[in-house]
Amino acid sequence: MAVNFTAWLQDTTAIRCILVEAVSNIAGVDTTHYSSTKAYIDETNNRIYEPIVSANSIQLIERMSIDSSPSMSFGDVEIYNLAGSLDIWLTYIWANKPINIYAGDVRWLRSDFVTIFSGTIEDIDSRSAQTLNIKVRDKLQRLNTPITETKLGGSTPNKNEIIPLCFGECFNVSPLLSNPATLEFQTHQSAIEENLEVRVNGVPVGLVNDIAHGKFTLTVQPFGKVTLSVQGDKPGSWNTTVASIIQRIVQNYGGANKFTSGDLDSAQLSAFDSANPQPVGIYISARENTLGICNQLASSVGAQLVMSRLGKLQLLKLELPAPGTPFEIGPDDIFENTIRISRKLPVKAAFKVNYNKNWTIQPELVTGIPESHKKIYASEYASVTVEDATVKSNYALDSEPIPIDTLLLTASDSINEGNRSLNLYKTPRFIITFTGKPRLVELFLGRAVTLTYPRFGLDSGKDGQVIGLSIDWSTLYSQVEVFV
Repeated sequence: MAVNFTAWLQDTTAIRCILVEAVSNIAGVDTTHYSSTKAYIDETNNRIYEPIVSANSIQLIERMSIDSSPSMSFGDVEIYNLAGSLDIWLTYIWANKPINIYAGDVRWLRSDFVTIFSGTIEDIDSRSAQTLNIKVRDKLQRLNTPITETKLGGSTPNKNEIIPLCFGECFNVSPLLSNPATLEFQTHQSAIEENLEVRVNGVPVGLVNDIAHGKFTLTVQPFGKVTLSVQGDKPGSWNTTVASIIQRIVQNYGGANKFTSGDLDSAQLSAFDSANPQPVGIYISARENTLGICNQLASSVGAQLVMSRLGKLQLLKLELPAPGTPFEIGPDDIFENTIRISRKLPVKAAFKVNYNKNWTIQPELVTGIPESHKKIYASEYASVTVEDATVKSNYALDSEPIPIDTLLLTASDSINEGNRSLNLYKTPRFIITFTGKPRLVELFLGRAVTLTYPRFGLDSGKDGQVIGLSIDWSTLYSQVEVFV
């Protein structure tokens, strides 16, 4: 029987129930624990859910950041343990195991329940003698691992060095000398698009390419610093955009618990890729965090990594108007006297965007290359600045903008990104916070909304974007944060 979830949210006769399916490892075997806030039997699968979950504990916090820094969803599931019968759960292995939480009605089939969280368990502990607490995080937690720990090995002086990774296109990187006897160098751990113009102290030299293995061999003995530009990782086609590179990384690099295609919101990522085709590049030659690398890529176009409630990776931007059909929020959706301005963001009249990162800064080259080239090699970034003179004058904003480091490659893309940010922040922006009624449970991060309320200039309705949600699933009340 199909159910109308939207209507059910406001049905006063509903018998609401939360189902929790959490995995732990017991004596080497991953075991799923089926629990709930009310007694429930999945008759189709002949499965009993134990009513040991505190309904008041199912409060999950989702948030986008204003500055594109990483922001994870998190929460806590409280389990009744009145007589200590579940003390043994504390000895099981819960860390980094999956957890799924569903909302529905005790009269529904299991298949009609709606996923409200799909993520990862951080661990389990006990905050009182009567309860256990399962601490949950979204799946971004799985990216908190080194992107690579693959070392060169062998017996050369660089045997303990990490083999580099290169994605997109990178300017003036320092390759790893993988075989001193043959002058073989490595720029990536697998096939690449191309090694471009190898230089010694800025002077081009000859090479023999081995792009199938991410390597090259010099044809002359180098007497100085070897650098080159690289068009990197090419598993089949060469990935150059933020979305394509991030998808490649999360599915193929990092820890043992990599993402699979089922962890990706393919439709959303495809739409993002089409809307954000700017080429980027990143070179990794030391131990770095996978999530940090992905965030550097995403923030280069003003985006951030977010996991949907279904546990699917998305790339979202803070933007107005936000994409999609706006969800109408009016006075009837907001509890009286709960709406407020939680933050007013500073107006900005200018943005400086750094681009075309120089991965090997060489400040004192004495070779006979042009002075303009020496200047490029001595600087970490090229940069562009965009400004609105009227806003700068009106707000008396005379200070030089703080540069924003990006992995963008071209001046035109950097100007466009600067203008996008300028258009967003050259007018006053606010974060509006309020307590929403059950209908607003269907909101999600990044959702476009039209917010109408007889306060704060919202009388005629204003475009907004949902950037924060904290839903109490026992009452279906939501703490909502909207960027306007």
